[in-house]
Amino acid sequence: SFGPFYKVETGRRDGFVSNKSLANRMPDFRDSIQLLKHKFFEKGLNEKDLVVLSGTLLSLSLFLSLSLSTYIMCMYIKIPCRFSAHTIGTTACFFLMDRLYNFSPRRGPDPSINQDLLPELMDTCPPNGDINFRLPIDHNSGETFDIQILENIRNGFAVLQSDAKLMDDPVTKRIVDSYFRVTNQTIKPSFEADFVHSMVKMGRIGVKTGPKSGEIRRVCNTFN
Repeated sequence: SFGPFYKVETGRRDGFVSNKSLANRMPDFRDSIQLLKHKFFEKGLNEKDLVVLSGTLLSLSLFLSLSLSTYIMCMYIKIPCRFSAHTIGTTACFFLMDRLYNFSPRRGPDPSINQDLLPELMDTCPPNGDINFRLPIDHNSGETFDIQILENIRNGFAVLQSDAKLMDDPVTKRIVDSYFRVTNQTIKPSFEADFVHSMVKMGRIGVKTGPKSGEIRRVCNTFN
């Protein structure tokens, strides 16, 4: 996918608890930008991590998971768990229906959607269509790791509501814009380098250490 290479830190133990209620602590596509920031802050991540991991989100390699069982759980229940970069991959129409047809308080489409994108999304996800039909998260660049996702977010071409909300907060908006602004006083940050940094940082969340904390499973979906 032409993305950056980085070393994944290994040796992570799995926990002994699998509880569906833990999914409530994960980012949700309906969350406000302030709630998204709060969920990130709770795990030691900042606004830049939010932008980069939403933009590349491998949209969130399950940054809130406490064990592999959370990942498995998300595969079987209707929550928008983020496992891979939003610059790559697809989402289901299920996660767009309210944004397209019942966006509060207008009860119509989200006004932040670019008018050139709106008809395309409505054609792809009609009111009575297949809610499981999948479409690229990164419009026109769904198979390549690149900064196009942030360009889309800036121009109203964000497919997911949670991505579009990055422009609702002055801090996250400034971070998004920084990847495109070049002046004599500043050096444009590296999207790829920041992604690597945030992914490694995310992988350190909740790591269990010591022989009495978690285990290394012999079979990934069951306790030893």
